[in-house]
Amino acid sequence: MLARFLLVCAVAFFAAAWNGPINAQSLIAAPVDEAVADALRENLTIATRRLADNDVAAADRAFDKVIDSPAFATLDADVRYAALLRAGIAALELGAHAKAHGLVVRACQFDEVEGIAWHLRVQASFALDDYVDSGLGLTVIALRWPETLDQVRNRAIFDVLRQLEKTGQHRDERFALLSALFAANWTIDGMEPNELWFDYVRYLLEKSDFAHATEVVARIDSPEIVLALRVDKRFDSLGRARSGSFDVPRAMQRQRARLQQLRKEHPDKLSYVVDDMVIDLDDGNAERALATADSVIARVSTAQTPAYSDVEDRYNWVLDTRSRALQRLGRWDEAVAQQRRAARRPESGRMNVSQSLNLARLLARLDRGSEAEEAMEEIGSMSSYGRVQLGMNRLIAAHSRGDKKGVNLQLGVMYADRRDAMTTYQAALVIAGRMDEAVELLVERLRSEDWRKGALADMQTYTEIAHTPLDKDHMTRWREILAREDVRETLDKVGRIEQVPFANPLF
Repeated sequence: MLARFLLVCAVAFFAAAWNGPINAQSLIAAPVDEAVADALRENLTIATRRLADNDVAAADRAFDKVIDSPAFATLDADVRYAALLRAGIAALELGAHAKAHGLVVRACQFDEVEGIAWHLRVQASFALDDYVDSGLGLTVIALRWPETLDQVRNRAIFDVLRQLEKTGQHRDERFALLSALFAANWTIDGMEPNELWFDYVRYLLEKSDFAHATEVVARIDSPEIVLALRVDKRFDSLGRARSGSFDVPRAMQRQRARLQQLRKEHPDKLSYVVDDMVIDLDDGNAERALATADSVIARVSTAQTPAYSDVEDRYNWVLDTRSRALQRLGRWDEAVAQQRRAARRPESGRMNVSQSLNLARLLARLDRGSEAEEAMEEIGSMSSYGRVQLGMNRLIAAHSRGDKKGVNLQLGVMYADRRDAMTTYQAALVIAGRMDEAVELLVERLRSEDWRKGALADMQTYTEIAHTPLDKDHMTRWREILAREDVRETLDKVGRIEQVPFANPLF
C-alpha cells in the first residue's frame, strides 16, 4: 500500500511539474462544457483517493467512468495523462495486464511523459509476453532515463533480448536495445554484460561501423568472450586494429581486478564472492576457491543476523561452486556430498532445480545412474535449457547401463530444445556414439553466424582438469571428431584452435 501511495504521489508530482508542449492528441476537439469537466475532475479526485486508500477495484471502476466519457478529451493534457497513468496502475494491481497496457501506451504518447509511464508499459507488456513492445520500452528508458535502469530486473532485460533473438524477425529492435544499453553504460551489478557486447560487436561490423565496434570491444573483460573474438576470423580486423585487445590472460586479470574492487565496495554481496570463486576455478586454483567457500560457510553458520544481503539467493551457489572445486581436485565423494547439501536448499524461494540437475549430472558421470534418477525425482518446472540438461543426465545414465533405447529416447527429447543448449546436445551425440551426426552438427554450427561462437568455444584446447572415466571416454571421441577432414576444412575457413590458459567443463 505504501509503495502504491508513493507512486500515486509521484505521478501527481510529475503532472504538476509539466510546463512544456504536448502532442496533437491534446488538442481540444470540441467546446468545453465546464460543468461536465468539473464533474470529471471531481470523479478523478475520488478515483485517485480510492487508489491511494488501496481500494483498487473501486478506483478502477471510477477511472473507467472518467476515461470512457466523451468529455475526457476536453480535460487539460496533464490531467488526462495523470488519469491514464493512475488507471494503468490500478489495472496492473488487478492483474488486468492488457487493459493496463492500453492505458499506459496512451499515456506514453504525451510529449512530456516521464519515465514512470514507460516503466509501467514495460511491466505490462512483459506480463503479456509482448517482447517487442517490452524492448521498445526498455530502449526508450535507456535513452531518456538511463539512471532508472536499475529499477528493472537484469533477468527481465536478458529475457527480452533473448526473445527478440529467437525468431530472427526482430533483429533491428534487439540491437536498438543493445545500442541504448551500451550508451547508458549499463552493467549487471557492476559487471559488464560481455555476452551481449559480443553480439553488439557482430552487428556493428555487419553495419561497417568499425569505430564503434572497437569502442565496444574495449569494454569486454570476460576471458571467454575475449577468446571467442580471438579464435573467430570474423573479428580478425578488430584484433589487428587494437594491439593486445584479444589478450586472454590480460582479460582474466582485468576481470579479477574488477571483482576485487566490487567486493571491497559491497562486502555484503555474496554474488561477487561466487564470481571470484568461479574465476579461481577457471584459473586452475581450486584450492583457493575451496578456502573461500569454507570461509563463507563458517561466516554464515555463525552469524546472528544474515551475513550477506543476498545470502538467500546466492548461498546455494557457494555450495555448488565448492562441489565443483572438489571435482577439480578429484575428490569425488566429497563433491557428491557437497552437491547434495546444495540441492536441498531452495532456489529463489522455490524448489531447487539448478543444483538438483548438477547433482544428477555428477552422479551420472560417476556411473551412479540410479542415484542420479533419484536426484531428479522431484524437480519441478524448468526452462528449455534445463530440460536439455535433464535429458542429458538421463542419457548418460542410460549409456552407462547399456540402454541404447533409453539413449535414443533422450536424444529425441533433447532435440526439441537443442538450440538453447547446443553444447550439451553436441556432447550427447558424442556420448551416444553417433559420430557422423555429431560431425554434421559441428560443421553446421561452424557455418552458422549465430552458432559459431559456441562451436569454436567447444573446440579449444583447455587446461586439463580431473575427469571421470566417462569424461575421458567422451574426450577421446571428441578428439576423433575434431580430427575429421570435413571439420578441419570448415574450421580453417572460419576460425582456429588455440591452447587456452583456463579450464572448461566438458558439457
